[in-house]
Amino acid sequence: MKRFMITLLAVWLVSPAAAAPYYQEEPEIVIEMHGAQTAPVKTVSIWDKNALQLTRLFRGKDRTHVLYSVENVSTKDDILRSANGKEYAFVRYGTNDGDYRKFLFKAEDPQTFVACAANLKDVLAVNLKYGVNMGVSLKDFLRVYGSTATASALEDETAGKTLSVYKQTYSDVNHKTPAPYYFVFDGDELIQTLAGEKAYADYTKKLTEANEKLRAQNEQAQDKVARLEKQKQSQAARRQPIKALAYGGTVEDQMYMPRVNNPKFPPPTPSKVPAGTPIPVSPF
Repeated sequence: MKRFMITLLAVWLVSPAAAAPYYQEEPEIVIEMHGAQTAPVKTVSIWDKNALQLTRLFRGKDRTHVLYSVENVSTKDDILRSANGKEYAFVRYGTNDGDYRKFLFKAEDPQTFVACAANLKDVLAVNLKYGVNMGVSLKDFLRVYGSTATASALEDETAGKTLSVYKQTYSDVNHKTPAPYYFVFDGDELIQTLAGEKAYADYTKKLTEANEKLRAQNEQAQDKVARLEKQKQSQAARRQPIKALAYGGTVEDQMYMPRVNNPKFPPPTPSKVPAGTPIPVSPF
């Protein structure tokens, strides 16, 4: 019996079924795709389209969509604040001197497209409509209005600058009636656009008041300096000279002797004792 059990165990150990490892078949994973494949974003070159064409293309789109759709690289990305405090996202392609495309978006998500500008007149129209400053260089301005604008200058003494002012009869798609506008430049950069004579008068009045206030402050400071200098000179004139009286002794003694004033003593009182009277000697 014992020999039979040993033989049976040996047969089982050498059989293929016992030697082969056990593998459990895993279920096959199948991924099914439903719906149509998303079409790739079609890119455009902004230099091939003007502002009106770009506006029609991107109206209702958000900033991310526009940036991915444009194959060009932007040169400026900023946040602009309007005159009433509203913020806009701003993207510029190209330089600020004439060859550019400028985009304005809402600042809050999803940053919807607002407007586009491709030349100076586009930029000025967007600036006036939304109360922003998308940037205007003096070179670009004079290229368009240099022969018709009237130039003048304003002194901004508080900033130590001379501002260039150009008066131009202006109109655009949103302001169809021509009217005088004043464009104020600090160096090569547009800093103010003033619509009408009243706006310009208010601006110059404010600037004049600031200049006068600065002049008054400077005059007060100069008067104070003059008063202090006069007071100093007056005190120096009243100061008495001090003389040192040294009587005998060595040089070292004279160096360390007290320095005293030389006052003017009154004349001595005449004695009531007749001259030549002997002075009595005490018996003690």
